[in-house]
Amino acid sequence: MSLVWVNGTLVDKLDARVSPFDHGFLYGDGVWEHLRVFGGALFRAPEHFATLAKAAGALAIDVPLSPAELLAAVEATVRANGRTEGYVRVLVTRGPGTIGPDPRKLEPQVLITAEEYQPFPQELYGHGLHAVVSPQRLDADNPAHQFRTLNQLHVVRAKQHALRHGCLESLLQNRNCEIVGATEGVLFAVKGDLLTLASGAAWDDTGAAVIDSTADRLALVEDPLRLEQLLAADEVFVAGTACGVIGVVRIDGTDIGRGIEGPVTRTVREAYARITQSGLK
Repeated sequence: MSLVWVNGTLVDKLDARVSPFDHGFLYGDGVWEHLRVFGGALFRAPEHFATLAKAAGALAIDVPLSPAELLAAVEATVRANGRTEGYVRVLVTRGPGTIGPDPRKLEPQVLITAEEYQPFPQELYGHGLHAVVSPQRLDADNPAHQFRTLNQLHVVRAKQHALRHGCLESLLQNRNCEIVGATEGVLFAVKGDLLTLASGAAWDDTGAAVIDSTADRLALVEDPLRLEQLLAADEVFVAGTACGVIGVVRIDGTDIGRGIEGPVTRTVREAYARITQSGLK
């Protein structure tokens, strides 16, 4: 049995209910954040909660729990589900109202799940992903593209595009045709001694934990990336809460580097495993 935290009550996920008049359901008017449990402990919870608060602030939604209360609620959900390893998602909706879009006088709702989610088969780690570039264009001023809102249709469509082309990952681009991220995490490109973090999509605090592991060998910059830069890179990899660290060895049918996981990606992946298994929060 899997239990879901719904406004202070733990209920079986089959019995969890959201009003059909909740504006999160009607309009995608809400936000969410995810984090991982490693060895029975939440990883970088304060950073993830700060990201959730920033997203909620962008939509002018008041999170009805303090960071301490939210931490207690997440920990209670993890314990209730017997999770020592796993994936947690926190959702904050605008709340139930009328059928119309008027957001006034609504009471935000909080739901927390603690299950497992692995977007890529384990056997691909160490080998790498084939990816395609989504034909959609993300808007820099659209909160749905900047943050994890409940309107993630662009991610769904990008994933559909990948699957139609026999891939599991799709890269996201903005209206300037710059690559800003991936559906499952933040995107990095390695060229010589330079590590570029693609900027412009939703931030991932777990994925960003890999940056420290490269500080002694690579210079870091943060910029959107052109497709031609990715194709000319020595290595490309994705890092995120859901997927961990995984190489991207082919993009739109073109091999990256030698078409296999490169040494930097492997070093970062192994360092990430050490960080998350060591209890460093």
